[in-house]
Amino acid sequence: MPAIKDVTISFERNRITALIGPSGCGKSTFLRALNRMNEVIPGARTKGRVFLDGKDIYAPGVDPVEVRRRVGMVFQRPNPFPFSIFDNVAYG
Repeated sequence: MPAIKDVTISFERNRITALIGPSGCGKSTFLRALNRMNEVIPGARTKGRVFLDGKDIYAPGVDPVEVRRRVGMVFQRPNPFPFSIFDNVAYG
């Protein structure tokens, strides 16, 4: 059973967009699909297309790391790297 299905949405450039809804409705799953983070979850599958500047981010040859550099995500809980606070802030 899909967590999300038949979603079509456009976001304005240089704007902040908030997704609001009850726990478990698929907000995080949807956001992870926008920056290919679902791929790091064992057993997760993503089907469909996501376009960024007219290019499908799931097309063969597209580097997920490059996608993640362009599509930011703010997590509910901090996810620091195992470094000092300074190094985490400096790393970005």
